[in-house]
Amino acid sequence: MSRLLRILRWTVGVGVVLALVVGGGAAFLYPKVQSVMEARAEAARGELVAVTPVRRDRVVRVVSAPGTVRASTSVNISSRVSAQIASIPRLDGEHVEAGQIVVTLDDKEIRAQVDAAEARLAADRANLAAVQASLRAEEASIEGTRASMDKAAADFERLSTLFASGDIAKSELDTVRAEFDRQRANLAAQIASLERTRANVESARAGIRIAEADLSRARENLSYTEIRSPIDGTITRVNMKEGEVALGTISNVGSTIMTIADLSDMRVIAALNEVDVARVREGMTVRVYINGFGDRVFTGELIRVAREGVAGADGTRVFDAEIVFDTEDERMFAGLTANVDIEVEALEDALVVPSQSVQDKRVEDLPQAIRENDPNIDRDRTYASVVFVYNDGKVVARGVKTSASSLRETAILAGLEEGDRVVSGPFRVLRTLKHNDTVRLEGDGAVVVEAAPARAAETAEAPEG
Repeated sequence: MSRLLRILRWTVGVGVVLALVVGGGAAFLYPKVQSVMEARAEAARGELVAVTPVRRDRVVRVVSAPGTVRASTSVNISSRVSAQIASIPRLDGEHVEAGQIVVTLDDKEIRAQVDAAEARLAADRANLAAVQASLRAEEASIEGTRASMDKAAADFERLSTLFASGDIAKSELDTVRAEFDRQRANLAAQIASLERTRANVESARAGIRIAEADLSRARENLSYTEIRSPIDGTITRVNMKEGEVALGTISNVGSTIMTIADLSDMRVIAALNEVDVARVREGMTVRVYINGFGDRVFTGELIRVAREGVAGADGTRVFDAEIVFDTEDERMFAGLTANVDIEVEALEDALVVPSQSVQDKRVEDLPQAIRENDPNIDRDRTYASVVFVYNDGKVVARGVKTSASSLRETAILAGLEEGDRVVSGPFRVLRTLKHNDTVRLEGDGAVVVEAAPARAAETAEAPEG
């Protein structure tokens, strides 16, 4: 009997333990099972999407490019002499007028150079005066020597006649001949000395010209110690401080001390990609977007396109495009980053959809019926442009041909009609969406994105198809 009771107790204990284990496992797994069932139910109802009606609007083809705001006139102020900066009387941001002193250099050393050049010039002028006096004295001496030689020549000729007639002795004739030869040699020596003195005069005059040039250069260098603004403008940047040494020479401009710009006439210098440069022309309207001014749009005009490109950061060629724009009396800053949209063509009354709605899908992944029957699907190409049209809780993949697109909107040439509702988001869903998928709108179809009809669509240049 006791053995039977022990068996019963063991059996009941095991049953209780099994009940506890099974019940606990069920309690642990139930929330997970419930979550999976709810997720499957949610998936069966379809992804939550937003739709946008296809509408007609004016579409502007644009070429977009990054750029930088610059002043039409900007000059770098540098020193043409090496000297310590004594003062910078005007600060960054202050307005200056043409001719106004903006930097003063220490002029003590250069003033000493001027004084030395003036002294050298005075000494050279005194030397010239002395040499010229010697020249005049030698010229006078030559005249006396020439007169003495002429007299000796006349005496020699007269005595030669007397010697021929036997009236004088030969020794007397020889004495006169020696005097004539001495005077002639003396004249030749004085003429040679005179030529040397004349050369000395020319050398002294050349020395004066050199001294005058040195003095002029020293005085010019002295004038460079007061650096003046060449234009009316605003100091946009100061690179050096008082006490620092500005380096420079007359032939080589030194480091930039400051920059002065005319901020009353601002431009944007944009970098046009080589694939876009042939599409733009001077005179085209430009929309300018400038960092720091939010979504505000400034209106401008393309006035210049460079005819020679330079290497861009990614290795492609870029061409400078200069845009003048209306600042609308805003305080503008040189160096601001900008983006420009150059209007190259306007399409009137075009069908427009959000750009995100147009998806590139592999042709082989589309249903066979669409590949074969949709005229906008080119089966010879790897990818096709597709939109998903919402229709009573499901989406239909439809091939489209596009005309122009931007980050915001795309113009449609074929494949849609006005009023069609296309799926416009979210992007996560669009990437995986397939033909005939079930979708749902928030609430009772409230997620319908309406575009403002008053704004024309602005699109960037894109290939057709």
